[in-house]
Amino acid sequence: MKVWITLNLFVAFITICKGDSPFQPREKSVPFIVYFLSRYRGICVGTLVSRTAVLTAAVCVTHPLTVTKDTRPINVIATTFYRHPRRGIRIQVTKIIIPKWVNVTSNRGYLMQSSPALMLLKQTVPDIVAEVPMRGITVDFENDSFTLHDECAMIGWHFFYKGDVIYQKKKFLLQRNMRVQFLNIAKKRLWCDPLSVRFHAALVNLGFIGYSDESTAICLRDAERTAQPCHGMYGSPLICHGAVVGMMMAPDAQWSNCTGFSNLIHIFKSNSLIPYMKCVQSLFVPEFVMDWETMKKSFYEDVKDEYDYVTELYDALLENSGSTEEK
Repeated sequence: MKVWITLNLFVAFITICKGDSPFQPREKSVPFIVYFLSRYRGICVGTLVSRTAVLTAAVCVTHPLTVTKDTRPINVIATTFYRHPRRGIRIQVTKIIIPKWVNVTSNRGYLMQSSPALMLLKQTVPDIVAEVPMRGITVDFENDSFTLHDECAMIGWHFFYKGDVIYQKKKFLLQRNMRVQFLNIAKKRLWCDPLSVRFHAALVNLGFIGYSDESTAICLRDAERTAQPCHGMYGSPLICHGAVVGMMMAPDAQWSNCTGFSNLIHIFKSNSLIPYMKCVQSLFVPEFVMDWETMKKSFYEDVKDEYDYVTELYDALLENSGSTEEK
C-alpha cells in the first residue's frame, strides 16, 4: 500500500513539474522556422510560408521613426534547429514586402509594431544539402475560432525560465537549441491588461493620438508559471489548430523583465492587416500541412517519412554516374 501511494505521488510530481515547460522538439519536426540577425532587434525568428518566402515581424526589418527604406543586405539562416555560426545555410533576402503605412510618424509607429513583413529569398535550398529540409507552413488569417483556454504553441530560441538571471541593460541569454512551448489563451483583463497599458503608453511616446485596437491581439499565458517567450523571439509564430495565426510583433507589448508569464501576441486577422495578407497570399505555398493533434505528436516522434526518399534517390544517382559500361 505504501509503495502504491509513493508511486502515485511520484507520477503526480512529474506531471506537475513538466507543466508547459519549453522543450526541444524532435529533429526535422519544425522545418518552417528560420532566424536572422536584425539591426534593430538582435536575433529575430522567421516562418517559412514557402521555400522562398519568410514571414517575420516588421520591427525586425525597419524602424518606427525611419521613413527611408533600409537597403542593407539581410541573410536568413535556415535548415537548422541549432543556433550556431557554423550551422545552417545562409540565404540572401532579395526583397521585403511590408504593409503600406501612413506617412504620419505616429500612425506608422503604431501600425509597424502590429504588422508582419514578408521577405523573399534569392534561391531555394535542395533537400539533399539541407540538415533540415525547408517547408512552408499554413497561414490562417481568415478563421476567428479562438476560444478561452485553447492550446497554442510558440517556437524560438529564447524562453525566460522561472529563476533565470536578469542582466542589466536588457541583455538576455539566448539558448542554442530551438524550443517549443505550449501556451493557453487567457483572459486579457486578468493577465494582459498591464501589457496593453504599457503598449499604449509606448505608442503615445511615439506621438500616437488615439486608442489602439485591442481586437488585434490575444493574451497567452503559461498556466504552470514555468517559462515564457521573451525578447529575442520577435517574429516567432503563434501556431493554433495547426496553422500560423499570429506573431510576436510588438516589443513594447512584452514584459521588460520577462517575469510576467504572459504575452500579448498580435494576430493576422485584424482590419489593418487583412488587405495586406490577401495581397501576399499568392506567395504562400504551404507544404507542411498537418492537423493540430498530428503536429503536436510530431514534436515528439516521427509521423511522416517524407525525407526518406531523398537518400535513396541520391544513392541511385551515384550508382548511375559511376557506371563505366559503354553502349
